[in-house]
Amino acid sequence: MKFRQINAQGGNIIPAKAFSRKQAVFNEKAALYASQGVITTPGYLRLETLAPFGAATSQITFNTLDTSGTKTCTERRLKLNDSFTITDISFYLGAGTCGAAGATPTPAEYSVQSLNTFPNPNVPAFVANFDELESLYNGFLSLRIDTTTFLDSIPMKQFYRVATSQFGVGSATAAIAVQANEWPLSMYGRTELLPTIELNGQSNIEFSITLPNATNLSPTSTKFTNMVLILQGFLNQGAATVQRKVAQRLR
Repeated sequence: MKFRQINAQGGNIIPAKAFSRKQAVFNEKAALYASQGVITTPGYLRLETLAPFGAATSQITFNTLDTSGTKTCTERRLKLNDSFTITDISFYLGAGTCGAAGATPTPAEYSVQSLNTFPNPNVPAFVANFDELESLYNGFLSLRIDTTTFLDSIPMKQFYRVATSQFGVGSATAAIAVQANEWPLSMYGRTELLPTIELNGQSNIEFSITLPNATNLSPTSTKFTNMVLILQGFLNQGAATVQRKVAQRLR
């Protein structure tokens, strides 16, 4: 029996049958890159931005590249030599405690933040701003790469999830409160991205959330609110230059 093979530098690959969209995407990227020595593996990027303290904002922006700005200990950014194929996007509201009002959280404080799929007013970090945080979910997510807008507007409401049980809500007798927001599915808050989009580490990548109106998202004092964007898909290690050459051939 003959099998279709993918040429690779370390030896040809026999791809698995694509019974799912993700396997089909993986096979496509392996066929495109393996002959150039690029390794494609499942992976994710995690981009974070703190809610501004003490000022209204109408747009939240994210640094995507590993060399841009200050990276937190919980972020995973795109390296300059790599590319990343996005198949799914999640958005969460991070909540935690910091040393003082408006202070930048320490790595230890970032590492224990909770991720929330809606602004639960019982979460300590959201007590002062849960109404204002709703403005995020009435806005939209955009993606611009270099001079091209690849995502004009994804409604943020796609990421909004309120399960049956919520943190801080009492039982029927109000004697025992729920200890955590219900999280019934893997990556609760995730939405599939169609079509897939490939990010190149050598490009100018701009993810942003646009709010319907300038809003003060300041968290409760000594707390912090973190905007967390998680991109799932495939990391193509060392593919940045190769992907640019492929794009040029297609022009």
